[in-house]
Amino acid sequence: MTEEQIRIAQQLYGIIMILIRGAFLGLFLDLFLEKEILNRAKIIMISAVMTIIGLILFAIPFSTRGLYSLIGLIVIAIVFWLINPKVLPHSIFVFFLWNNVFYVWYLANFAIFNEITDKVTGAINYSKDGAIERLWLWMFVLIVAQIVFMALTLFGEYLVVRKLCQKKYDMSWTEALYLSVYSAVSYIICYMIADVMVVPLEKEVFFLLDEKRGMVFTLPLLALLLFIGEISAIATWQRYRRLKEEELRLQEELKQQEFIRKKIEYTEKYHDRIRTLRHDMAGKLMILKSFLENKRYEDASKFLGEMNIELSTNSMRISTGNPVTDIVINEAAGQADNLKCEFRADFSFPKESGIGATDMGIILNNLLDNAMEAVAAIPENERYIKITGEFKENFFLIRAENSFDGMLKRDLDSNIVSRKRQQTDGELHGIGLKSVMSIADKYLGTMDISSENKVFRVRVMLQSTEDDYSLH
Repeated sequence: MTEEQIRIAQQLYGIIMILIRGAFLGLFLDLFLEKEILNRAKIIMISAVMTIIGLILFAIPFSTRGLYSLIGLIVIAIVFWLINPKVLPHSIFVFFLWNNVFYVWYLANFAIFNEITDKVTGAINYSKDGAIERLWLWMFVLIVAQIVFMALTLFGEYLVVRKLCQKKYDMSWTEALYLSVYSAVSYIICYMIADVMVVPLEKEVFFLLDEKRGMVFTLPLLALLLFIGEISAIATWQRYRRLKEEELRLQEELKQQEFIRKKIEYTEKYHDRIRTLRHDMAGKLMILKSFLENKRYEDASKFLGEMNIELSTNSMRISTGNPVTDIVINEAAGQADNLKCEFRADFSFPKESGIGATDMGIILNNLLDNAMEAVAAIPENERYIKITGEFKENFFLIRAENSFDGMLKRDLDSNIVSRKRQQTDGELHGIGLKSVMSIADKYLGTMDISSENKVFRVRVMLQSTEDDYSLH
């Protein structure tokens, strides 16, 4: 080979390195972002844009050190802001992770192939014919080996990360910053090393690896430790997310158990009132019989009227067509009375609905519980709660509406936070709406939340199934 061919090979090496980096950016994005947000076409587009930026900077005849990372970060931030601002933490973390795996390769590659190059060039006998051609040939082989080493190293790092991140979780800014610490460290170290590796002096050039031979082993070890640190951080985050998810699931189960307990308790109280009423009725019927036998019809009529009033006050105010939803809505109506809150319910839920009555009860219990909490924080004359439910074709539509103070608190994942629970349960707040969403997913439905002019609205749509899960 000739010197000119080696120069061409070196240019191709730089281009191929940029192409490989661009491809792996898409692979890493796919590990952390849902396909609904970032499909394959968008991944290819982002990888292509980053590759083009790299090629343009590579073609510039003067030093552009640091520009690729800076411009890349800005481009990634803008693109994901346009796609979905909620996944900006994911995208920034992936950008730094992508740089981290490259810098890990860079440190190891620099030390290993610098040592190999020294040994290869030192072993050539330059006094023999064709020595220069053999030198160029070995240089070409080393360039190809570095490309293969880069592809294998990045692919191995990708496989390790993919093994850890088998489930895609939401990510807050705090988590993104925590996970990017090792990437930032590797970035800084690489630039520090690059600055001192080759230093031009007045009469000679200083090569750090020539003076510090031990760095041939130190740099690959440092690269490995940086990657292990990044992987440890990701593994810790994944475990934290799994534990948090399990804790939330447990809280949902406890919420459902509490609902069933309250249902049973309310039912027992209702049946106790019925038994008491029946017991009292026997005595009162004897009195009524006595009035009639003694022809005291006016007294009998008056006494019978009083019995009707008592019967109406001991019956449920709202009938939905299902005993479970009857209990939930009537209990909420009683709580609303205590809060001096206007309560309106137009809810029809027959037993044969294809939707589990317990599931429906949990939805209503959570929606009404949140509404009660909201109206309790505003003046009495502004309080109102409205709940409706009806079948439309094969769907059951629930609408809950209530007044509130107009202030919504959200967590880092944009979930609405219950202010009362936020003070007591730390990160375990907002279980109610998550339970509603979980049940909506179970019935292939949706949940929409909106607020306007101090009015909070939740709309839940459930798809009726062929099986009947209702309680009778």
